[in-house]
Amino acid sequence: MQSYNPNTYDIFRLAFEQKSNKPFAVFAERSITYGELRKKIGQYTSYFHNEGIKKGDRIVFSSTYEPFVCLFSLSLIANGITVVFIDPDGGSKRSNAIIDHCRPHTVFLEEELKRKWHITHAASRNIVTIVPNTGNSVLYKLLRKKEDRNDSFPACVEALPESVLPREIDPESDAFIMFTSGTTSAPKGVRMSHRALFSHMQSLANVYELGSESKLFNNLMLSHTDGMSQGPVLALFTTATLYRPFLFSIQRIEDAFDLIYQRQITHWVIVPTMIALIYQFKQGDDDKLDRKGFKYVISCGGMLDAKLWQDFEDKFQTMIINGYGLTETVAGGLFAGPDEASHIIGTIGIPVDCEAIITDDNGKELPPGEHGELWLRGPLLMSGYLNAPEANQEVFSGDWLKTGDISYKGEDGCFRIVGRKKSVIISGGVNISPEEVTEVLNAHPAVLEAVTFAIDDHIWGEKVACAICLKQDASLLEEEIIDYCRQHLEHRKIPSKVYFMD
Repeated sequence: MQSYNPNTYDIFRLAFEQKSNKPFAVFAERSITYGELRKKIGQYTSYFHNEGIKKGDRIVFSSTYEPFVCLFSLSLIANGITVVFIDPDGGSKRSNAIIDHCRPHTVFLEEELKRKWHITHAASRNIVTIVPNTGNSVLYKLLRKKEDRNDSFPACVEALPESVLPREIDPESDAFIMFTSGTTSAPKGVRMSHRALFSHMQSLANVYELGSESKLFNNLMLSHTDGMSQGPVLALFTTATLYRPFLFSIQRIEDAFDLIYQRQITHWVIVPTMIALIYQFKQGDDDKLDRKGFKYVISCGGMLDAKLWQDFEDKFQTMIINGYGLTETVAGGLFAGPDEASHIIGTIGIPVDCEAIITDDNGKELPPGEHGELWLRGPLLMSGYLNAPEANQEVFSGDWLKTGDISYKGEDGCFRIVGRKKSVIISGGVNISPEEVTEVLNAHPAVLEAVTFAIDDHIWGEKVACAICLKQDASLLEEEIIDYCRQHLEHRKIPSKVYFMD
């Protein structure tokens, strides 16, 4: 197992030593150079000093403007301030529960999200409204005209001098907290330390063969670990360049291939649902990915079907590195590829810089070939769930993390997933708690009882479905239930099928 002990200051210092005009991140709206990255982080450091935000404080923020999300989150991490991410597509009840649960120093939100979630100062000691300078933002122009000065956030930061980053950050302190699937009344905040985050970045850099000349294409959600950790954080750690020019859609598949060819992308980070859609809808003769410079497609965030895996590699003449991990392990843990011994189609490969065992219901290790629960141990593990001693006791056995996935180790040394002990639904690489959806359904005045579950889908892996019993003399249509869910849940959690039961 690795003995890498990261130093946060040194990681950022190395990034700041890159040529100032080298691109760090490329978005649709703009690009950020390494020179601007250094300047902005230095200015945000001054802002934190001025506002009394210090190492160890928690900051909740949510924004749809990706350049700001990258700069702000990295600035917080660089200063030892804990980032608490909230998905901008999240619902009001869950978002308020997260804020109440983590008791932040300050909440930074766009005005639209404040209204949507009904966030008030009663929920936090301080709330700052984010006014992204997108150039053509109507809200930005209105507020700037109203104020007639440069004091909206983050515009106010532009006038500040650059300050020096702290040299000493406790490696066991929380770099960020991401809330994984759970009920709206009891969200689970995954505490990821600086040591775990950056030791795992070293593992990813080694497995993916990343370096300063690498070009990462990753447009997964920044409020989720695979978007953030395998995007801005990994690019910073390896001094590579990140590309996020557009959100993924079927209509943009051709644009994605054009980007790979024109910008000489080396690594493409995607989830199995995207792999399925790309395989199904990419047409033409220019669909090979074996051109000079391109190295790997990286699959994360869900189970990759063996046949799809093989068919995709054959069609596009490329290798998929299939990674297995959880929010509780930063992003990965086991990898199938790129070496020949671990690149076994249909497996999750072998553990890298961690240990993996299969156990029975009593925690006894099982021999190869026998099915049991997959446990992981190593420096990549979370520090625990925030303010949740019972959940921590349930998920940990000593130094081992119980993944909840049923697996077995083959004679070839590779691990294979066969099922889950947990009830979580994985749809398009996103973890969805059925209990959260059920809680919303049961709150409907016409519903007596509801249950949420997964149904198989060849594109999404799984989709959300629910069964409902109505109260006596109540009537309800499927469309009405779905419309109701749209008011309280993110779009990806809305049931695709409703069954009415007696």
